[in-house]
Order: sequence, then C-alpha cells, then structure tokens
Amino acid sequence: MPTVALQQVTNPFARRNAKGTLEKPIHLKYIQRFLVDVEIRQALELVCEKGTVYIWGAKLERLSQSFKMFPRQCLFLFRQGGQINRVGVLSESIVSLELAEKLWGMDGDGETWGLIFFFREMIELSIPASEINSILGFRENNHWQGLIAKSSPEADEVIKYIKGERARQLGRMTLGNRD
Repeated sequence: MPTVALQQVTNPFARRNAKGTLEKPIHLKYIQRFLVDVEIRQALELVCEKGTVYIWGAKLERLSQSFKMFPRQCLFLFRQGGQINRVGVLSESIVSLELAEKLWGMDGDGETWGLIFFFREMIELSIPASEINSILGFRENNHWQGLIAKSSPEADEVIKYIKGERARQLGRMTLGNRD
C-alpha cells in the first residue's frame, strides 16, 4: 500500500543535514561498515546503480510513523517554508544511532536522527505545500511538525496529484508496480 511521508526541513540543523546528505548523494563505500544487515546493504547496492545514495533521518520518537513506510512504496515530500522542494521514493530504512551520529552529529537537544532513510534519487521541484495540505484535509498553512506518514486513500490522492501535475519533474521515479 503506498504511503506519503511528510518532512519539514526548516530548522538550522535540518538544513545543514540536507546539504550534506539530501542535496548530494553519499557513496555507499563511506557508510558500508554501518550497514550491518547484509540484505539491506545488498538491496542498496542493487538499487543504487551509481553506488551513491541520498540519506535522511528522523528522531527515534518517530519510529511509529516508519511502520507505515515500505521500500519502493513510500514517497517522501520535503518541505522548506511553504514549498515542497524535493521528493524521493524510499529505497530502504534502518535504525542506526552510530551512522546517524557519523552523518549528522547531535542536534540542540543532544539527540541524533537514528531512524535513517535511503533514497536512490532525489527530484527537485516546487509545489506549494498548501496544495498537499488541501488534499490531506489539513489547514492550508500546516507545517508538518516532525515526520508524518499518510496511508491510502490520502496517499493515493497526493501521489496522483504529484504525478499528474509534475510528471515532467518526476521523470522515471516509480512507486512499487504503479507508474
């Protein structure tokens, strides 16, 4: 079942992390020692043809949201201000405080983002967040505090909107067996 993950990238810590692992990919060889699950490592190597991966994280308090997100079935929307500026289809996810600390260090609360998401590619675009909020039945100016995952039927409508309105920008991204 497709899901849509909503993630804001607004505070200074998040914006710094985005520059390092979301706006440019990381070569798998630099994180390989943290990928202790052989199946995850092999899946990433298979999916990431160029040997690179985009990475994002969330605090472990958002673990319950991650149970709604399945590889190749979850479209992440990244918002800065009132605009969604990136989207990516989840390739794999892990929990690793060690990798999170290596990638991003600790935030102002003394925590790291141990819930880690991997993406084969990131597509830059510009969609008003208010459009997605409207589809989801949120207030127009909702700022998505923390990581939020929405399942069908709302997720289907968001995916349909993005594909329909921004097909040129999404290019070859796919969600499971849906094109």
